[in-house]
Amino acid sequence: MSEAMFAIDLARCTGCLTCVVACNDRAMALAGPETTGPPKWLVVETRETGAYPRPELVFYVTHCFHCEHPACAEVCPVEAISREDGVVALDDVACIGCGVCIDACPFGAITQRPTGTATKCDGCADEVAQGREPTCVRACPMRALAYGETATPPVHRVMDDGFDDHDLGPRVVYWRRPSGIDPNPS
Repeated sequence: MSEAMFAIDLARCTGCLTCVVACNDRAMALAGPETTGPPKWLVVETRETGAYPRPELVFYVTHCFHCEHPACAEVCPVEAISREDGVVALDDVACIGCGVCIDACPFGAITQRPTGTATKCDGCADEVAQGREPTCVRACPMRALAYGETATPPVHRVMDDGFDDHDLGPRVVYWRRPSGIDPNPS
């Protein structure tokens, strides 16, 4: 059986940022009261696609994709990053704050705390272990985010071929509406 993956339906995401707020709330709760602000584990990037008369905004949700071959783990000099049970975990205590993992991640998924140490999405491993979906997935009002088996695409969707996985095996798939499908048929 394959590992669970994040699936992002680009045709459903409206860029409302509810996933960002939910993730920030979780990150702040885990970080404790001494933290000065959310560590930005999840970001929504806006891209313009299409052309007149059908321009379109597409919102790409990005966070740690818990890669099969994480570049961040390969470069960490103190082995503070490891991949276990499908999750790329960061050991806060072992991290020395050198920043090489931040530079190594092509998805921009690792950020730096005010203390200098690295921080990233933890995949909501504790919640998933309890049979719940990750926080961002549960928060999405449009149900544009999913977590689990992603072999079957949503109705009228194809895999987004514009996503560069950098040969790292990120555990994510982006679904998009195929060209020629009118989102608002008459």
